[in-house]
Amino acid sequence: MAARKAIWLNCDPGHDDAVAILLAGQNSTVELLGISTEAGNQTVAKTTQNALRMLYACGLSHIPVAQGREGPIMRTSMICPEIHGESGLDGPTGPLIPAVSRPLLADPAPVAMFTAISKYYAQWKERVVIVSTGALTSVALALLTYSQLKDMAEVVLMGGAMSAGNTSPVAEFNIQIDPEAASIVFNSGIKITMVPLEVTHTALVSPAVLNFILSERRTPFTNMMRDMMTFFATTYQQVFGFASPPLHDPLAVAYVIAPEMFTARLLRVDVECSSALCAGQTVCDVWGKSALPQNVTVCTKVDLPAFWNLLKEAIEKASRVSPLLDLDR
Repeated sequence: MAARKAIWLNCDPGHDDAVAILLAGQNSTVELLGISTEAGNQTVAKTTQNALRMLYACGLSHIPVAQGREGPIMRTSMICPEIHGESGLDGPTGPLIPAVSRPLLADPAPVAMFTAISKYYAQWKERVVIVSTGALTSVALALLTYSQLKDMAEVVLMGGAMSAGNTSPVAEFNIQIDPEAASIVFNSGIKITMVPLEVTHTALVSPAVLNFILSERRTPFTNMMRDMMTFFATTYQQVFGFASPPLHDPLAVAYVIAPEMFTARLLRVDVECSSALCAGQTVCDVWGKSALPQNVTVCTKVDLPAFWNLLKEAIEKASRVSPLLDLDR
């Protein structure tokens, strides 16, 4: 029996995706098999570089990275430099972490994902969790190419919303980027858990939370994490009226580590792909009106003190092994 839960992380780093990398790579109950990147928070070239940067900063440079497509399956790319900066992982004076040069996996993301998962499954006969904190493009293409993947893996995603969206009136950004890919995944038959905005918008990095999770002695790494988790505070205050910025993506990793921290419901969830007004909306059948089978476990609440404890432990562990030099912060 495998000793740890195996994760393949599909992401578009991004500040909170970078924190998801930290939590997946520095928790003793998780084996991070690899990372695939998507366009979203920035171009795929930049998000791939940011994955390499964050792995380096966390002392995880042995983790392989595969680059995904330059955009969604059918639509024009969307990026959001207004939230994550020009590099996608900016701090007060530019990129938070120096550039990193190391080889990527030769295979494209869907192939690399399937290769790693099938190898793990053949050895342990246990499902790998594909944690997706960006667009589902690579996950959808892997499922379309390798139908057996749904028997070897499950998906836990940060994305979607039960009511209001964030980058459209009803759509959350990760689903809105590539709604066709999300629809493919949601209708594939693979086991899915969704951590929506209603949950992630409760995980606010307040000054009290920041002081708690960074209470260990200050190091270049913890200083970097402080800047990472507060970078878009002003934007969230101005655009959404949040007193403190939310930390979305690590909650999907936290679900894999400790699902008992979450309250959830099995629902029918469909993705709107044809509407000009509502493209990317995750239509959650809360009242059981659909004749279609329930297909997604939707989280509705999280034990925040337990989550902050998980994150604090991962930050302290990474801080002890980080190769980051003092950048005079």
